[in-house]
Amino acid sequence: MNRRQRGLLAEIEQEALDESKPLSSVLRKCVVLGGHSSSAELREWATRELRGYDGVATDALPGYRRIPAPIQVNALLGPNSVRGQRISPSELPEFARDEVREEVALRNGISEVEALALRCETSGEHAHLSIPGGLELTRLMDAASGNSFQRITDIYWSVSPAALRGLADQVRTTVVELVAELRAAMPDDQQIPTPDQMEHALHVVVHGDRARVNVTAAQTSGSGSSSVGQEAADEGPFWSHGRRIGAAVVGLATLIGTGAALWPLLGK
Repeated sequence: MNRRQRGLLAEIEQEALDESKPLSSVLRKCVVLGGHSSSAELREWATRELRGYDGVATDALPGYRRIPAPIQVNALLGPNSVRGQRISPSELPEFARDEVREEVALRNGISEVEALALRCETSGEHAHLSIPGGLELTRLMDAASGNSFQRITDIYWSVSPAALRGLADQVRTTVVELVAELRAAMPDDQQIPTPDQMEHALHVVVHGDRARVNVTAAQTSGSGSSSVGQEAADEGPFWSHGRRIGAAVVGLATLIGTGAALWPLLGK
């Protein structure tokens, strides 16, 4: 067995290719690899995937963490009930239409995402993720309907098991691609990538900058590192941009970052 087949990078490669292995184990080893290679950026990305993206602005999330999800409601119409009725953002109160879209930002740690995907796959049902300010939105929608017999009981995003599994698969594929880029840049007798090799691999895989020139061992030296962690933008919740709909409303990052955002699986 040569040196390329041993060591931390080899372990990451083997676990990332084994779909029976949880992603949390792979990502923890990526954090360690980021330490050995002096890569703050790898540590930042892997830690975010493990712990979640609380406090990160929606437009700063990785694209694979913003997934399509229709808006649905459950309602009572007199003696009748409606479940899983899809509505358009245009049917929401005007001040919320540009903020509540048919897309949900999943900030949960990867273990939660994988567990929810498995639960949905086992039950054959979709996950229902609550929309921030949902209680106030439903009250306003009921009042605007003019129908005294209408009462919307729940409003939520409906997320398919395939979308959840696809998110997890994107993370696994990112790790595999990262290893492949590092393997291409590292000689057979090298086990730990240099900071420049790691920076190049991350730019290619995470940022999609495939125009960069390959970095080889002969071109690198030193142990410098760079951090590109992004802070959340100073963006207020949508209910503060126009009319305030209730001081007790909880922000989206808190709702989805904790179990409070997960309605019982109601199916579709």
